[in-house]
Amino acid sequence: MSLFSRLMRYTLLLLVAVLGFTTVIVSQWTVSSFEDRLIVQAENSVGSLARALSLLDLSGGADLDQSCTLLASIPDTLEFRSIELLDENGAQRCIQVNTPTPPTAPSWFINAIEIDIASAGKSVTQPVQQDWVTWELTGIPYEANAYDELWTLAIKTFWGVLALFAAASITGFWALQRLLDPLREVVVQAKGIGERRFTKIAIPQTTEFADVARSMNELSERIQTMLSNEAALLSEKKASHDVDEVTGLLNRETFIDHFSTLLSRENEQSIGSVALIRLLNLSEMNRDYGRDLIDNLLRDVGDALNQLSEDQCYGSYCSVGRLNGADICAVATNERNAKNLADAMQRRVKGVLVTHNIDSRYTVAATCIDYELGDNTGELLSSMDRALAQSELQAGVPIVPAQRFAQVDPTRANQKFWQDNLANALQDGGLSLAWFPVLRKDESILHLEGMARLSVDKKEFNAGDFMPWVFRLGLGQIFDRAVVSEALKTLPSHKQRLHVNLSADSLKGAEFSLWLAEKLETMSEEVARFGIEISETAIVSAQPSFERLMTVLKPYGCELGIEHMGYRPEIIASLGELGPSYLKIDSLYTQDLRSNEGNKAVVTSLSGVAKSLGIDCIVEGVSKLEDRDAAYDMGVRGASGTAIH
Repeated sequence: MSLFSRLMRYTLLLLVAVLGFTTVIVSQWTVSSFEDRLIVQAENSVGSLARALSLLDLSGGADLDQSCTLLASIPDTLEFRSIELLDENGAQRCIQVNTPTPPTAPSWFINAIEIDIASAGKSVTQPVQQDWVTWELTGIPYEANAYDELWTLAIKTFWGVLALFAAASITGFWALQRLLDPLREVVVQAKGIGERRFTKIAIPQTTEFADVARSMNELSERIQTMLSNEAALLSEKKASHDVDEVTGLLNRETFIDHFSTLLSRENEQSIGSVALIRLLNLSEMNRDYGRDLIDNLLRDVGDALNQLSEDQCYGSYCSVGRLNGADICAVATNERNAKNLADAMQRRVKGVLVTHNIDSRYTVAATCIDYELGDNTGELLSSMDRALAQSELQAGVPIVPAQRFAQVDPTRANQKFWQDNLANALQDGGLSLAWFPVLRKDESILHLEGMARLSVDKKEFNAGDFMPWVFRLGLGQIFDRAVVSEALKTLPSHKQRLHVNLSADSLKGAEFSLWLAEKLETMSEEVARFGIEISETAIVSAQPSFERLMTVLKPYGCELGIEHMGYRPEIIASLGELGPSYLKIDSLYTQDLRSNEGNKAVVTSLSGVAKSLGIDCIVEGVSKLEDRDAAYDMGVRGASGTAIH
């Protein structure tokens, strides 16, 4: 039972006790008051009758009849039960008995409320043979009217007490609500900490609550400080290993690794464009203008090109790296017009040259090429290098597209094919999921990860074939709903946890979260074995949507993890607010973990953060057993990839 329910119960019991005690006291006082009033009325009535009888000569029979007649008229008016006249010897001279109308008050009330009324008596002085005698007039009042009046008063009192009780209850309810509001915030904060979400709240005015809230805020602040420090430290480590110190672009090794990872990834990033530019005669430029000016120029070139990663016109993700002194390469996922990317790079760099007043004979050569899943990194770069040499030799240094070594799959590049078949295949049940294990160090299964497969015209396609078109055709939410539905349908046939990936489209607006909430309501307890993963880059730009999705999943025991981590160290500072179930490190950072210091720093840092938050850390895309073992040694709890499968 909640504290509010207990306090409300005790408050109501106290009100009942107080009002009950008050009712008893008032009832006793009211009965006593009625008894006193009836006695006074009876005495006044008997006194009036006694005075009237005193004027009669009761020594004669006729006069006695007259007095009895007078007595007979009194009970109807004053409602005496009986009234009698006794002479000086105590002998009864006259008596009148009355049978009034019965009381209207219920019998149980009359039995419960006893009215004790004493008889009223007055002396009657009469002249007898020139002497005076004193007789006694005695009346016993009838209490029927008293019971009726008391019943009427009791009814009014009951409604008054009930109204008072209701008012007191409402006031008590409101007061308790106001009093416990700060406690509710503390409880929400405590639940959040239990769910690994470390938030801060305003300090309440109530002393006891304030002490608790202050302590929990200090805990959240320490966690937040730790996460912020870890984010800054990881950023520094990545910069020292991954970034060219002059331009601020990725260095050659990191960029090549990143590009190779994209070429093997089965998601919407499996196709895109690559562009390569070259600052012509950079050594001569350095000699003519001096190293300091050229270093500043290269720094500005890096700033200008790094902005491409924030430009939505260049696909879902753009990465730029410096391959050598004069060559800079950019890869834009899901961009199918490579020349647009090359043109953007060339224009930005030429603009920097103009800003630094560099002679027009120093210009920029450019080339470009489209890539798709399975291409070879070395072949693409070699082809672009040859095309770049052709660009240098032509007048005006135009953009020269590079030639592909590998033949383009006509189906994969056929927009009409996917536009005609993709939506229909999703609606007609053409989607299936292939399950791959995420294993602990002892090789037990942490969970199974579902990879989408799509059947079109009896041919099965991997996710890398169709996911770019799902993204391009705006079918992201439809696809994600189909994936979730298929996974939930599969749950009963598996004993392990089943996790699926969601695209960034499902974080746009609240529609998907509302649909998912309705879907989960119809599921059995098995739904607790369901989980969802969302990429790090998608969450950075849609944190409120991630929190909304977390709110939907938590009541059912479902997990919500962050995948492809390592690119945006700043998200670490937000993990205390997001409260993910686990972190999954991108395959880019899970290669050569024994020798690559940059990758080792990322894995070590994220596994340490996960341990501090009490959640799992998983490495994905592990291709070598030695990398898997190295990851386990660094504190990682789970691993997936070809070396695991």
